[in-house]
Amino acid sequence: MNYTTKWLTDTTRTEELVDFFMAHKTDSYISHGEIISGRALDSNHWSPDLKAILTHQLNSGFDADHNSKLKILVAENEAGTIIGMLIFNSITGYKNYAVLEDMLLDQSFRGQSLGSNLLKLALEESKNWNISFLMLESGIDNTGAHHFFNKYGFKKVSENYILTL
Repeated sequence: MNYTTKWLTDTTRTEELVDFFMAHKTDSYISHGEIISGRALDSNHWSPDLKAILTHQLNSGFDADHNSKLKILVAENEAGTIIGMLIFNSITGYKNYAVLEDMLLDQSFRGQSLGSNLLKLALEESKNWNISFLMLESGIDNTGAHHFFNKYGFKKVSENYILTL
């Protein structure tokens, strides 16, 4: 498997990122972040407006309060097509930290260390971000992701509950 990685520095590839997300998302991916951001209707159903919502989020940099900065790492095949992506939101505040907002891989590349290589590269780069910690959330049924992140030292620190009114 030949691929290259790069950190994106602008929004020129937003449409491609959104299309990649749409093609590779699963229902088990939905966590509370997808619900509160409007990406999902509930823990089992994506919003019918998902494409527009993602496009807006990526173009705005998830920056509602001007304290965040997106850092997007992609893996591309030899044709320049995205085969994997990690989206971090670096947040400045009382404690500086980063959220791994999204990590998606082309399913045909799973099990070939692409996700591990991308995460290792991002973890190394994050040492330059002046942050105290990295965090992420994962859908309750996304057990493969839970195992993957535990393997890299991420620890479960809470559970989320929701009551739909």
